[in-house]
Amino acid sequence: MRTFITFKQKLIITYIVFIVLPLSVLGFGAYDLYRSAMEHKLSDFAQQVAVSTASNIDNYMKELEKFTLQPYYNRDLQDLLTLRKPLDPSAQLEKRETLEKNFSLWQSQRDSVQGIYYFDLPGKLPPQIYSTGDPAASVRLETMPWYNAFRASDENLAFLSLHKPYFADEQAAKNQPQVFSLVRKIYKSTTMLEYAGYFEVDFKLDDIRQIMDQVNLGENGSFLIMDDKGQVVYANDAIDDDLLAALPKLPNDDQGKQRVTLGSKKNVVVYSKVGSYGWTVVGDVPVVQIASGNSSVRNSMILLGLACIGFAILLSTWSSIQITKPIYSLIALIKRVEMEDFQISYPNPPRNEIGHLIRSIIRMSRKLDETIRHLYQAEIFRKESELQALKSQINPHFLFNTLETIKMKAEIDEADSTVDMLTSLGKLVKASIYRGSDFITFREEREYLTSYFHIQAGRYDTRFDMSVEVEDGLLDHYLPRLTIQPLIENAFYHGLELKPGKGKLAVGIRREQEAVIVTVADDGLGIAPERLRQLNRQLQGSMAGVARSGDSVGLANVHARMKLYFGDNAAMTIASEPGSGTTIRLALPLICSESEVHAYVSRHSRR
Repeated sequence: MRTFITFKQKLIITYIVFIVLPLSVLGFGAYDLYRSAMEHKLSDFAQQVAVSTASNIDNYMKELEKFTLQPYYNRDLQDLLTLRKPLDPSAQLEKRETLEKNFSLWQSQRDSVQGIYYFDLPGKLPPQIYSTGDPAASVRLETMPWYNAFRASDENLAFLSLHKPYFADEQAAKNQPQVFSLVRKIYKSTTMLEYAGYFEVDFKLDDIRQIMDQVNLGENGSFLIMDDKGQVVYANDAIDDDLLAALPKLPNDDQGKQRVTLGSKKNVVVYSKVGSYGWTVVGDVPVVQIASGNSSVRNSMILLGLACIGFAILLSTWSSIQITKPIYSLIALIKRVEMEDFQISYPNPPRNEIGHLIRSIIRMSRKLDETIRHLYQAEIFRKESELQALKSQINPHFLFNTLETIKMKAEIDEADSTVDMLTSLGKLVKASIYRGSDFITFREEREYLTSYFHIQAGRYDTRFDMSVEVEDGLLDHYLPRLTIQPLIENAFYHGLELKPGKGKLAVGIRREQEAVIVTVADDGLGIAPERLRQLNRQLQGSMAGVARSGDSVGLANVHARMKLYFGDNAAMTIASEPGSGTTIRLALPLICSESEVHAYVSRHSRR
């Protein structure tokens, strides 16, 4: 007998196979990825802290290097150190007192300075040692641990890691904390090719301690500084002996991280070298610390996964009963919509997902019907608008044709100056009513500006000197139509027309790198400082602020059009001095071809 499996049972089985099992696999996989990501994140963070701390210490060391240049800051003191070798005991005493007084002054400038020493080079006279304290009798230049290697090297500065201070009292030296030192060769003031001694400064670890105490890796993590001999310079906390034994195995890279096994424990060790001083900042993060933060996440994910699985099984059982009943009614509604019958209805749809889908389809069909009607009405309105736009062109064309008729009559009457002015005016009118491309070449723009200047010359005779200069290489490049003429008109009516005497207006167009710079300069009345600041603020801000200024409509229109076409690639600035004139500077992008023009026009159309 063939076993019959209902749709509800199939749905439940499908949920178990395709939801429960993948959900379990994904849950365990997500937890493993989370654990691994947290480990990497924490180790990366620890490494960043190590690198940052090493950088801070390196910067601090560079400050100390500058401190060791103190003998060079005073020429007289440098001469006293390197050149003057008095034989008289009183002179020798005076030299010692002067040097040690300066050493004490330098030591007071930085709290971390433990001691300052100067060692004379061996010569005819016994080498002297000058210091801020009384060094032990055993302290001689030849016994210094850095002397032999530093003398044979070409370096001017040597670094000495931790060592005991050079106190005369050995017991006091034992009780004092260790210091590190910087030793610099001090050259003679008469020549920088021969040095006369060694200047050593011992520094306490107080500043290093402050830098290291700012570092925190949690309860079990710690940071320390080691030198190239494996000696611990400073550590935030007590260091495990096993960790110290494993640290010398670290690679010689400038920075990095690696796992270190310490018995049954696994740690992540990060490290970063401190410049060229032989110190290394080392951070230790136990892996158990990382895992301890993941256990709560793991337990929460397990509980959440079990809850989701139980809810999915219950929901599949209930939903399988509710889904099949209204499904055929839904199919019938969809078929009516396919037949372009949008007036569909369904009385009392069920209160579930299928019912929601039925209501959504009914609303969609009604909105679709409404949208089709609106599109039809919008198309009719667009056609009517195009018709009105065509009608609105009759008056400008009538004006242009009338100007042509008057020009021909003036030619018959041999009124040459009138013919020239009408020709120029005709060109301007033709440019204003032209419905082609919104961009023209600078060659065409120059012709329009020349026509405009010709009309103004006919009106004002020789009252104004007007000129336009365009670089030859820019004549076939493009700019938006009617860009410069409004700026010229603004200069005439707000700057030159009210000026007594003769005026000058100059238009310059030149290339600067990948931009075209247009300047319109006049020697008119100028702009008041407060008004000038207001205009420049508005030009740097939004276009609306300029447009609201009643006496700056031309500037507003040009600025608005340039921003719509070019965005931040266009800029306008105004410079003016009351009584001296005004200069408007317009920066435009370099447009070399019609394809670039089409790109800007398309961008403008989308806005």
